[in-house]
Amino acid sequence: MSKLYVVGIGPGDLDHMTFQANEALDAADVVVGYKTYLDLIAPLIAGKEIISSGMMKEVERCREALDLAASGKTVALVSSGDAGIYGMAGLALELAAELVAPPEIVVVPGVSAVQAAAAVLGAPLMHDFTVISLSDLLTPWDLIERRLVAAATADFVVALYNPRSKGRVQQIEEARQILLSARPADTPVGIVRNALREGEERIVTTLGRMLDHPIDMFSLVIVGNSATFVDPAGRMVTPRGYAAGIRDRGPGEKAGTGDQGPGTREKQKKPVTEYSVDSPSQILNSRSPVPGPRSRSLMVVGTASDVGKSVLTAGICRILKNRGLRVAPFKSQNMALNSAVTPEGGEIGRAQAVQAAACGIPPHADMNPILLKPSSDTGSQVIVAGEVVGNMSVREYHAYKPMAFEQVRESFDRLSSAHDVVVIEGAGSIAEINLKAHDIANLKVAEMAGCRAILVADIDRGGVFAQIVGTLELLEPAERERIAGIVINKFRGDASLLTPGIKFVEKRTGVPVLGVVPCFSGFRIPEEDSVALEKRGSGTGDRGPGEKLKIGVVKLSRISNYTDFDALEAEPDVRLTYVEGADQLRGLDLLIIPGSKATTTDLYFLMERGLFEAIRAFQGLIVGICGGYQMLGKRVSDPHAVESGIREAEGLGLLDVVTVMLEKKTTHQARAELLPAGYQVAPRCRGELEGYEIHMGETILGPSVRPFARATERSGRAVEVLDGAVSCDGRVFGTYLHGIFDNAGFRSAFLNKLRRAKGLVERPAAEAQDDPFDLLAAHLEKHLDMERLLAVCGLAR
Repeated sequence: MSKLYVVGIGPGDLDHMTFQANEALDAADVVVGYKTYLDLIAPLIAGKEIISSGMMKEVERCREALDLAASGKTVALVSSGDAGIYGMAGLALELAAELVAPPEIVVVPGVSAVQAAAAVLGAPLMHDFTVISLSDLLTPWDLIERRLVAAATADFVVALYNPRSKGRVQQIEEARQILLSARPADTPVGIVRNALREGEERIVTTLGRMLDHPIDMFSLVIVGNSATFVDPAGRMVTPRGYAAGIRDRGPGEKAGTGDQGPGTREKQKKPVTEYSVDSPSQILNSRSPVPGPRSRSLMVVGTASDVGKSVLTAGICRILKNRGLRVAPFKSQNMALNSAVTPEGGEIGRAQAVQAAACGIPPHADMNPILLKPSSDTGSQVIVAGEVVGNMSVREYHAYKPMAFEQVRESFDRLSSAHDVVVIEGAGSIAEINLKAHDIANLKVAEMAGCRAILVADIDRGGVFAQIVGTLELLEPAERERIAGIVINKFRGDASLLTPGIKFVEKRTGVPVLGVVPCFSGFRIPEEDSVALEKRGSGTGDRGPGEKLKIGVVKLSRISNYTDFDALEAEPDVRLTYVEGADQLRGLDLLIIPGSKATTTDLYFLMERGLFEAIRAFQGLIVGICGGYQMLGKRVSDPHAVESGIREAEGLGLLDVVTVMLEKKTTHQARAELLPAGYQVAPRCRGELEGYEIHMGETILGPSVRPFARATERSGRAVEVLDGAVSCDGRVFGTYLHGIFDNAGFRSAFLNKLRRAKGLVERPAAEAQDDPFDLLAAHLEKHLDMERLLAVCGLAR
């Protein structure tokens, strides 16, 4: 007789499949199921005929499985390990009755995911509990509501199963409100995602804060009853029979442990597992160190943009690293045209890549989950978890922010579970009251992380005491409580002159000033974005007497990755100017057209500024990096409007190339080797080139140019891809390789060619300098009360 197994696969990990389930799958000729479930057991069904379908296809799946079994094949119809299997079994028995010769139906139950979640949390199912599916498609919501009311008032432990619904996005919120009507807000709640399988995450929180954490279709929520408590080990415990020793809680007492801080996370046996305990009583009282293994965090916020937050964050990261801690940087949302590429090929803000270097770890997309790259005055390219999701207007992005913030939570949770400390950078000013409702970058992030913050003010721009007091005055009381200290940055002169003002600020605000940081010299940390570029005058990098190499960088309206030229500015015989008008081209030895977020837009910008024809007429050496390389060609086409509404623009025509913008962005860390034309540009250059690529376009070379280099590795994979182009006379070249001037061998060979032409003394490749992050760390430790700073933020050791 033909046979249909209805198989419950359990929580999803192969180690927790039952023996009978394994036997049924092994015996089956065909396996039918929901694709997500089948993906979980892929190794067990390899080589078998697979029939998969999506959600809400239960009836179709069941009919197909029955028909196949009736035809003589042995079929396994896969379901979950919870109530879903019994629903599927009942459906199969019902539909089988319609068949003339129905197959034998064997139900193979699996380990319940509710039971798996309870095991992960510490066994909160020791007496009466109920399981309620919030996504039972055949049950009206008003009936589910009545069940929730009954369970809440009956003081059952309640397990909310499959809490997701496309049609009712507020479903889990409604369930919480019903439970809150019968239970206090401090009732312990456990959230388990991917129970007993790879990617397992568990969070112990409260009913009041339950929705502060992501809950999706892979999550199980277990809500405690009046006896449930969280023990010192972080277990969510419901004693059998309301055992002795469990006392009634007095007014205002919390069900949680109270001595474990917000966001506590302990490592589990599986390296990907995350564990956290929320304790509401700690949220505004996190000055005290929190005992036990946990990931701690500190936020650096500012009175304005460009007050030095990113550099101070990098310095604190290095200080903590030097003290033996595993440290990671984090910035939830970054608006910057200076970006970097992670080893995996994700795109993040350059500041977080710099901070990762200060931590001594590779950059990762989790360090900057949301990156906005402005493409116009009212819109940006939105990059989430390192990948482009599209271009959005301000209004569109505001609507998208709730989804973006879920990515922020997930990224932060992964970082904090893998590191001892996360140093978080804020964005702009924390006192932008017109933007606060949509904030996902400042104190809302501190609240999410359960951490305190230090406020940075820039004395160099003037009015520092007004900055500090005004900023704090505009905060809500709970927000002000998060500010643990103040740092006055970029000071020049005698710090003792500030003493009266510091005393006033401390008395007026009640927040201690943790130090005054002078402007540093002798080393440089890359700055975050073009806000800092606005302060660059002509002639930066002019070091000492003597004749200089004069290099101009065109200051495009959408200039990106201008840190490409930091290494040139550091050369002692280079005078680097940011060019804004045609008259500034006179006398230059080298003109660089940098990267651009909107290449076609910036070609028209060059025309408007009178620079287009001036660049064409320029007789010195010309270099184009990324978007600048595209502009040097004959034409740039943007048929899909991926960068702007301009579909096609005439190029400068200095290189025989044309560029077409593609819908998918190319992002790689890369290695490359010069080709013969590249050696014409940089004679006697030695060594491999390293850099990164971030571009939307593909450039096609014509017959009168030769390729500049060959990429040999992209994102860790061996490749052979041509890069860039060089004119026949070697006077003009372009490349997609950002960071090319950071290669000391190339930079030296390239500049020496210019030096020889100008009659200057050649210079060898620069020797390795002292680590600028160690110099920055020493500078901060000298001028900040670091022990006090770390203590008030719960980071003292």
